[in-house]
Amino acid sequence: MATPEETLLSKGYRTWLLGVLLTISTFSFIDRVIFSTLSQSIKQDLGMTDLQLGWLQGLGFAIPFMVLALPIGWLAERVSRVGIIAVAITVWSVATAFCGATTNFVQLLFARIGLGAGEAGFNPSSFSLVSDHYTSERRTSALAIIGLGSPIGALVGGVLAGYAAQHLGWRTAFVVIGLPGIIAGLVAFFTLKEPPRGLAEGYKKTKEPAPSLLAVAKVLFTKPTFINVLIGGSLAGAGMSAVGQFSAPYYIRVFHLSVQDTGTLHGLISFVSLGAGMLFGAKIAERAARKNKKWYALSPAIGVLVAAPLYAIGFQAPSIWVAAPCILFGGLALFFYYAPALATVQNLVGPRMRASAAGFYALVFGLVGTGLGPTLLGTLSDMFAVKAFTAGDLHVMCKGGRAVAGSTQAVADACAGASAEGIRTALTVITLLFVWSSIHFLLASRTLAKDFYTPPAQA
Repeated sequence: MATPEETLLSKGYRTWLLGVLLTISTFSFIDRVIFSTLSQSIKQDLGMTDLQLGWLQGLGFAIPFMVLALPIGWLAERVSRVGIIAVAITVWSVATAFCGATTNFVQLLFARIGLGAGEAGFNPSSFSLVSDHYTSERRTSALAIIGLGSPIGALVGGVLAGYAAQHLGWRTAFVVIGLPGIIAGLVAFFTLKEPPRGLAEGYKKTKEPAPSLLAVAKVLFTKPTFINVLIGGSLAGAGMSAVGQFSAPYYIRVFHLSVQDTGTLHGLISFVSLGAGMLFGAKIAERAARKNKKWYALSPAIGVLVAAPLYAIGFQAPSIWVAAPCILFGGLALFFYYAPALATVQNLVGPRMRASAAGFYALVFGLVGTGLGPTLLGTLSDMFAVKAFTAGDLHVMCKGGRAVAGSTQAVADACAGASAEGIRTALTVITLLFVWSSIHFLLASRTLAKDFYTPPAQA
């Protein structure tokens, strides 16, 4: 008869674990992508600027995510990670639905803060949970499977949000798509089990106490690999978030696609590029790292560097038929970094430090990657749009990117043209972050083997 530990390491249970976490990860990204899909409609309905959209998709979401990442990482070392995950998805699902009831920027900002607070609980808890079921040799692939929630969520969220917005309105779309995530939280709570810490490394029962955050920080920040992966991942995440959150408005403004067509196109491109990028990136890094561990960082360095020119060409393309393939392959190359970076953070420390290590990574990634990326792009888009608008004061004459009532057709055309030029130029400039990111991943590859965690021999 199998022991409880053997059951938790069985193929059947680990498949179920990854399936449940993948489902929750999918809901997480659905709740993010519906805002980017609907952002142009929200901007026009509420008369907002791109900077305000940037705050809602960037710092407004990232600040609570950042503030709570470390406390939740600390908590996840001490209490049930399964319980934290169940509470987290319930909070962010309710916050997503509440977005549909808002009538101004401030209310929407508070809803996005609730969403960020909820999502802060998922990554540290889930990454640590997976690391207790998979050894370092298979950890990258396991985390990549959970990461597939991003492309699946992008496809489902984009298509559903576009359809719902076209036929029901953007407010209803938030409610209809947001609330079902609560069911996934209940499934996790009642079917997943909390494993012993370090189970995959052979620690059936460890008496090792949970370390303080200061102790974890001393270990992490004395390893050059962690510092460079942290910087490289955050810079790649900043560009990734900026592109992801503003691609849908780009398709609408530059190529005049409908909201429904935009949701479908955005979802399909994200599904293919994110899914293939994560899986190929994980497999290539994992296989190459069997011979030399530096490939956990070298593979991301190559991917993000290749992504920069592909994205730049796509955003300057004269037609959607040129832009879409370039953006798709740019995303595929970019996501070579995602799973290897997460796995590297987990592989640098022991079992009792992994949730906190994920919390430190999430703290900086949340601020720089999730927060500053979209906010910076929104700022740049407004700046370039103002420069492109020659008919007067852009923010007075073009509320929400559209000419105010009573304007001439020439002013309406100028508003639309400036809005399109602003976002096109801003997206092109933001690709420089990927070049910067690749430098830090390259530096990380030089020290990774030395900084890798080695489990102690079992008595």
